[in-house]
Amino acid sequence: MIKDLAPFPFKAKVAGWMLFIAGLILGTLFAFFNLVINFPVLAIFSSFLEEKYFTVFTTNVTDELTLLLILGGMFLVVFSKDHLEENSQESSEKLFKIRAQSMFKALYYNTILLFFSIIFVFGQGFFWVMILNLLSVFVLYLVILAIKKRGTTKI
Repeated sequence: MIKDLAPFPFKAKVAGWMLFIAGLILGTLFAFFNLVINFPVLAIFSSFLEEKYFTVFTTNVTDELTLLLILGGMFLVVFSKDHLEENSQESSEKLFKIRAQSMFKALYYNTILLFFSIIFVFGQGFFWVMILNLLSVFVLYLVILAIKKRGTTKI
């Protein structure tokens, strides 16, 4: 396995799922119950009523926290070792190859979806497509990886 690309330990996958679930809960509270978490933030660029650079102001950070939790959780889930990788070097090398193939396919399919979105989705809908695009590579990767691992009789 390439040392520079060594995955996180398996325990990070568990932490990732917890962050992801916390993000989903926070997002649900934000979307359906109008949860507001106001917090002072440093903005490199802000354009609410006027354009400002390098400014501090208080704003609702619930949507940012939601995305950070979900994205961070998915990152840990995707880039953490499988329980099989913790125990066997041989399994680890085979799974690394399957991971690489799965990531390639996920990026390939996600790019095709993005092309179609650029052509057929406009306005505010396109903004939401871009938000979903932050997570779609991870989701596609996990689905493709699960299918490939199932198709492999013994890793």
